[in-house]
Amino acid sequence: MVGVPGRSKGCKTCRKRKKGCDLLQPACGNCIRGGLICEGYARQWTFIANEPVARGDATAVVARRSPVKAPLSFLPDELNRTAFETQSVSIFFDLYCPANERLVPKSSTVGFDFRNWITVVQKLDLEDAALRPALLSFCLARIGVSHNDRAMSERAIKLYGTALKEMNVAIRDGKRSHTDEVLAAGKLMAQYEMFHGSTTPELKTRGTNWKAHTEGVIKLTQIRGPRGLDGDNARLMFIDSRLSATITAIINRKPNFFATTAWRTLPFESKPKDASDELHDIMATLPILLEEFDLIHACHDDGVAHQRRLRLFYQCRATDHTLRKWLQDLSSKLPSPLPSVIRTPAEQQNTLEHDCFSFEVSDHMLAITLALYWSTCMLLHGLIDMTFNSLRSSGRTDMPRRLPEHVDPHRSATSISRSIGYFIRLEMGIWGVQLIGFPLGVALMYFLSSDDANADEERQRLGANIAAMSRMGLSLGTFLTSLQAATVPWFVTDESEDPWRARSRLWFTQCHKCGTTETRK
Repeated sequence: MVGVPGRSKGCKTCRKRKKGCDLLQPACGNCIRGGLICEGYARQWTFIANEPVARGDATAVVARRSPVKAPLSFLPDELNRTAFETQSVSIFFDLYCPANERLVPKSSTVGFDFRNWITVVQKLDLEDAALRPALLSFCLARIGVSHNDRAMSERAIKLYGTALKEMNVAIRDGKRSHTDEVLAAGKLMAQYEMFHGSTTPELKTRGTNWKAHTEGVIKLTQIRGPRGLDGDNARLMFIDSRLSATITAIINRKPNFFATTAWRTLPFESKPKDASDELHDIMATLPILLEEFDLIHACHDDGVAHQRRLRLFYQCRATDHTLRKWLQDLSSKLPSPLPSVIRTPAEQQNTLEHDCFSFEVSDHMLAITLALYWSTCMLLHGLIDMTFNSLRSSGRTDMPRRLPEHVDPHRSATSISRSIGYFIRLEMGIWGVQLIGFPLGVALMYFLSSDDANADEERQRLGANIAAMSRMGLSLGTFLTSLQAATVPWFVTDESEDPWRARSRLWFTQCHKCGTTETRK
């Protein structure tokens, strides 16, 4: 028979310390306040030997071992492992998800749902050989940082290594490579690199690893095809993968298959696009425009380059028109005008300015959609501005004298810079920091490449926010530096210039990865 020793209902940690336990779930208050790992409430089984009974086909009750899966309920070590893992995953989700979205995701005020693909993981098979170590490595790494537990962090690194090996096995399996579990494992490993990646002296390692995982997820999605996204879980991961793929394409300045008509239409046949999906469509055109800008820069025929530059200018203007129409449609669904800055609740109470929007603080999807809109404006308007100046300097007389007032990349970058605080609050969880990474990165590179007198103030503001995230154990600044080093291959010749600033200027103003361009040495 099986019995449970002792009568205390407290968690294991409190029982070991002989302290009273308040029995809070998933972690007790004593452990949280003391910075300890709460080992949960699972009890240690005690096995009491019975005399064997053999009547007919009946046999003694023994702990059986299956060649496939062991019955965890009869194996003390396995039981403890499962309880520990369950506790770790529960704590991780509390750290990852926004505070008021942890129980029931709320719909946005503009009609699109709260999208946090990490919530899908809870619905998948957590015993999958690739998903389990990928999830646990991210969980333990996050808990290790938040609790300053080096042993936990080291265990996370070992699990991450296991996840890499299991992913190599999974992607070679024709059936498993099409599963949601393998797709989720790849996304989790990309997240691991973003927040807890390599600390080797080689600067670009972390960025290179993140790009490899992200591109792997993109490839797995492509293999499934635009019609192979059945079910809510697959759809939610597709939407997030599509955004990640678009961001990667923008960083690389080269379009991918997500910009094709099939991938922009077929996955949305069963459920129409919302405002966020439509913005992602517009963002997917940016890599096409950036690549053409680079190819024009590398063109040696001035006449051909001039005609292509003129065509690019009008393509950018057409995309800008689509973007403005999108903004008008979004604005028409809201009770008040959209803001130029997203402020935290405390800032909304203290500010005297009238440019902050009084939407519900819980409407995180609207907030991140605005940040992505400003990022799109900044990149698109920067292209329009540079192309316009090149055409004007060539002596064309059929160009407008000046660009429309709204074509102002500095304004959009400033909106991002002054809205970062909203996303890095503790109550936003890791999710908020993850989503703001791209807007923050492009805004920072813009201000680093700008000679505008006001750029210094915004650089300092962004630097202060990055430092605040570092104090929270989220080294986003290190990741962005590594990603930039992995993306911009040029070496800086002027040792007096900051490499981050030099690479930022190169990314914004010169061609990137063109086959005809000579790499600087």
